[in-house]
Amino acid sequence: MSVSRRELFRLGARASGANVPLITARGREALVDELGPLLGEFGPIPPPQEGEIRISSNENPLGPPSGAVAAIRESFEEAGRYPTNAVPNSRDLTAALAEKHGCESENIVLGAGSGEILETAAHAFTSKYRPLVTGTPSYLQPVRIATYLGADVQAVPIFRKSGQLDLGGMAAAARGPSLIFVCNPNNPTSTVHSASDIGSFVEQVRSDSPNSVIHLDEAYHDYVTDPAYESGVALALETPNVFATRTFSKCFGMAGMRIGYGVGHRDVIATLRRYQLTFNTNTPGVGGAHAALQDGSFVASERARNSEAKQLTVDFFKGKGYDLYDSQTNFIFVDLGIPAGDFRSACAEHNVAVGRDFPPMEKTHSRISIGTSAEMQRAVEVFEEVLA
Repeated sequence: MSVSRRELFRLGARASGANVPLITARGREALVDELGPLLGEFGPIPPPQEGEIRISSNENPLGPPSGAVAAIRESFEEAGRYPTNAVPNSRDLTAALAEKHGCESENIVLGAGSGEILETAAHAFTSKYRPLVTGTPSYLQPVRIATYLGADVQAVPIFRKSGQLDLGGMAAAARGPSLIFVCNPNNPTSTVHSASDIGSFVEQVRSDSPNSVIHLDEAYHDYVTDPAYESGVALALETPNVFATRTFSKCFGMAGMRIGYGVGHRDVIATLRRYQLTFNTNTPGVGGAHAALQDGSFVASERARNSEAKQLTVDFFKGKGYDLYDSQTNFIFVDLGIPAGDFRSACAEHNVAVGRDFPPMEKTHSRISIGTSAEMQRAVEVFEEVLA
């Protein structure tokens, strides 16, 4: 029996006793993670509906740079090779990243997206004796792994007015060895901290808790337009127990290729490498990422495209009197005053997919990814009808 997405949503809600979000961030990857055993009962996940506007997963709607696409295609001729043996191979990509950041290859660790490194960091630096310190709401992957490992999770609430992480509160929570996860820009609030904020935070933690490890997640780095922001990579390279993560999944449009990396002090990178999966990257992804790094104009053009489509969306919500945080990413987090699940379900009726719940703000706030300008123009028409 075939089951529509709407029917699957209702079945999942009845089976779990809750309003299970099927249209979720990271798309069907998150769906599999959240529904787990229920999927066996319902069969294969249905494909996107024809004409669906997918603004739920913070993806680049246009995909990779043209040079990366060509390299991915060419790399299929090397698909019989492990990523360590192909041309280009994972060592070539590591060397190219080291050159980009002005460091040595020993300061770089590759991952299957930055997500793998978020997981290996939790394995390496948390335990039932060593907590995870994070913001809330923030990206949840480290929380899931730390919880599985039996670690205490100290989740420090964000500042509701600004949507920013409470760095002072997070530093205070890290008295004693811990892993501190700083998502900057933060997902889902879309906000960013300045270079001086991050510098002061690292200095405070290093003084009060020198055995703690600081993880600066910069998945949305390439979308930031705030001039006060700077990447924490340079700080990580010169500071023990600090590292940053990046991904090719967002700005570079390679979410399906699963390529990310960590960069930082050699000692912390050496520890992360001990936990990484053997052959964790893939040959076409490595080829595409290596080519993407050679395109000197792509990031600026993608940032400008995203900013234009985002401004259209921001103007709509502000014009209707809704509050939203200052977005430095390719998504927005808007206070609609209604549960995210209700908004999500209503938008799905019009073939528009928006993001999942983000506790503890799921009763009021919704995350909306930015698609193309044409997609966002259609989406705001749906939003106007739904919110009316």
